[in-house]
Amino acid sequence: MRELLARPGCVVAPGCHDALAARIAQDEGFEAVYLSGNAASAGLLGRPDVGLADRHEMTERARWVTGSVALPVLADADAGYGDRHAVARTVREFEAAGVAGIHLEDQDLPKRCGAMEGVRIVPFDDAIARLRAALKARTDPDFLIIARTDALALGDEAEALRRAEAFAEEGADLVMVEDVRSEDQVRRLPKLLPGVPLLFDAFEVWPWTLRDTAELGELGYKIAIMCLSTTLAYAQAARTVLRAIRDEGSTRGVLSTLMPLAEYERVLGIAEFESEAK
Repeated sequence: MRELLARPGCVVAPGCHDALAARIAQDEGFEAVYLSGNAASAGLLGRPDVGLADRHEMTERARWVTGSVALPVLADADAGYGDRHAVARTVREFEAAGVAGIHLEDQDLPKRCGAMEGVRIVPFDDAIARLRAALKARTDPDFLIIARTDALALGDEAEALRRAEAFAEEGADLVMVEDVRSEDQVRRLPKLLPGVPLLFDAFEVWPWTLRDTAELGELGYKIAIMCLSTTLAYAQAARTVLRAIRDEGSTRGVLSTLMPLAEYERVLGIAEFESEAK
């Protein structure tokens, strides 16, 4: 991942909630993928991103994804799942799962998806202590520690900038300023944080975050994640197919929605196992 970041422009890491989506992203030529906490919670539990998926479930899902692709995987580690000792354990377990890096937020527990109402952040000093614990726990120098602030969810841009600058000074590899709420803010943040490598959440449903990745690179962002794109696509396609089965008794009318079986088997690498059986 550090090699990708050393290149000009913005690294694009589409979201995936399981290993199949990661393999499809790899097949389509992407160079990195992102395991979203929101998407993983939906895929694992069918429930919203409010801290219900614990560290064990998230690192296990991460292990499945990293074991399925030859790409760097970035993962959402929520707020570290507890105090600074829990944060240290979180770093070690995600490292062991083979991910290229994690982002840790400054939310209070229980955390919430940044786009939801009711987000609360910990005091500044606690956020710094959380980051320091993560940096100290890291054993692989290539493992990325990405510090995220959710202060914008509270409408406090000044505090978001303060924390972003402090996180970078403490040694975070990148900073994620979550919950950007206007096109102007998208454009201003890199200018207001010169020299701070930024990760951008290209959230799928807000027009101001639906940015072309080339443009994001020109603005100064180093990584762009699309946290829910494949998950929302899966959910919509699943609904379309299930309604066809319910109402028409067959999938004949929605075959264009389905990946052809031969393509599906190719993505899974079935030929490798068939050749071994011969």
